[in-house]
Amino acid sequence: MHTIGVSALVSSSAFARARKLSEQRVRQLLAAGKVAGAIRIGERWAIPADAEIRRVPGGRPPRTRKGVLKQAARACGSVLAHAGVRARVVGSVAYGAVRAGSDLDLLILSHAGKTWGQVRALVDEAAAPYGIPVDVIFAETLPPTVRNAMLKDARHASEL
Repeated sequence: MHTIGVSALVSSSAFARARKLSEQRVRQLLAAGKVAGAIRIGERWAIPADAEIRRVPGGRPPRTRKGVLKQAARACGSVLAHAGVRARVVGSVAYGAVRAGSDLDLLILSHAGKTWGQVRALVDEAAAPYGIPVDVIFAETLPPTVRNAMLKDARHASEL
């Protein structure tokens, strides 16, 4: 019989000791759904011994739509740059006219061997923690006059 790599299950107190966390902190993480693979059985928790603790993006959470959009833009910019994709932020976030319903608009200048679908997947994954809709525009699909007009207001995510 074959076994699939299944980790041993431990209690929340054993998990806390192994990770050098307080039991209260582990309970908070469990309640927030941040311990991967943890299941509740009655009033107790069964946690894989090697469970990953999901982290949220660091820093103080932004209070405004503009702040959330800026953080999402930086996250997308970082992921895309790491993948060799050149992108700029355009639209309301770039020129500072963010409203309650604003989304994030990214202009993809080059995508170094990545398909449009792969670029879109990178953006979706990076923006997911922020709950922000993102429009991805590929510069190569635009008429030159439109592309040039968009580039005038375009900003690198780190400039926001």
